[in-house]
Amino acid sequence: MEYESAKQVAVRLGVNVRTVQKWAKENKFNGARRLGREWLIPKGSLPIENPSEEIGSVHQLMPLLTNSFVPGYCKEMIEGLEDEDDIAIATAEYNYYKGQTQKAIEISELYLNPKDFNLSLSASFIYAFANLSSGKLNLTQLGLNNIRRFAKKALEQGDVKFKTSAVFIGTAALVLLHQDTADLPPIQTIMPDLTGGLKLFGAYIMAHKAYLEKDYSRAVGIADGALAVKDAHYPVPSLYLKLIKCVCLMNIKDSQSAKTAFNEINRMALDEEFYQPFAEHHGLLQGVIETEIKKSRPAAYKSIVSLVDRFSKGWRTIYNGLTHNSVTVHLTTTEFAVAMLFNRNWSVKEISAHMDISPRMVKHHLSVIYEKLDVSNREELGQYLLK
Repeated sequence: MEYESAKQVAVRLGVNVRTVQKWAKENKFNGARRLGREWLIPKGSLPIENPSEEIGSVHQLMPLLTNSFVPGYCKEMIEGLEDEDDIAIATAEYNYYKGQTQKAIEISELYLNPKDFNLSLSASFIYAFANLSSGKLNLTQLGLNNIRRFAKKALEQGDVKFKTSAVFIGTAALVLLHQDTADLPPIQTIMPDLTGGLKLFGAYIMAHKAYLEKDYSRAVGIADGALAVKDAHYPVPSLYLKLIKCVCLMNIKDSQSAKTAFNEINRMALDEEFYQPFAEHHGLLQGVIETEIKKSRPAAYKSIVSLVDRFSKGWRTIYNGLTHNSVTVHLTTTEFAVAMLFNRNWSVKEISAHMDISPRMVKHHLSVIYEKLDVSNREELGQYLLK
């Protein structure tokens, strides 16, 4: 039998050596053996999970989402968690929201296959979306496959606690990739079992799903209702709820209300340097980021745009592969915003007023967009944009 070293396996799978060593120690590679300090792993092996292994959990799901904290004191909240593994996952979340995706990957990668269910689900979710921004689409698929496997196992076992976690993470992953959730129970069925900030993020997922169904008023109502009854500070899920509210207000052409809602949140989020959520919603916000912070917070805007370029390309590539669509990865952030607005029947004059640029500049952007995509009208343009 031919063997590979842990380093060779790490290079082949695109993970770090520590992760391969950890998987080998946990018997995730059939036929792996230890020779001194080194692991010898059968050539071409992939990590496996024992299908008969019972699932269990003593850990929180997505601790940074779950726990409340005063805006500006996120690090202190994380340091106050009692368990080292909860601290690690919360730190991975923290790095992800700040756009430090490589740090998020390095931490979450170590928890992809532990026996603890909530640790695995949390790590797989963070790992999948962090790798979108890093352009490692095979590793994004690894995280998503883990989520599918854990969800299937939880639903088969029937335990309410694990079903709640699996439906929450599974639905979130599918909705954020604009995929069908028909194979999972409706997220509304597990909302009463969610606690703390998870209930707010669950509402965000419901609102995002309503947005995808073009039920914009219902989405705004879900977001407003959830924010009105929250019982403590949950900055991260609150940020996501207000972002999807802005997205929906833009889709009903209430750009002034969208900007007002946006400015209720951007100060807290930008002070914490939580740039990733803005990058995730950039195309959907249709120019709001450009109009509201490009001039007033140029350093923050520059950081967000750098994340948009990476995240959007990865997201659209995965989306195109899953749906066989052709959403473009070739437009700049400003061009994509102009294209989205124009495709949704905004006039040149309306785009000009919303984005605070001249009609002549709008026409210039449209000319460049048409040339890049080799299209000549709105109908042809629409096939390259988000629906």
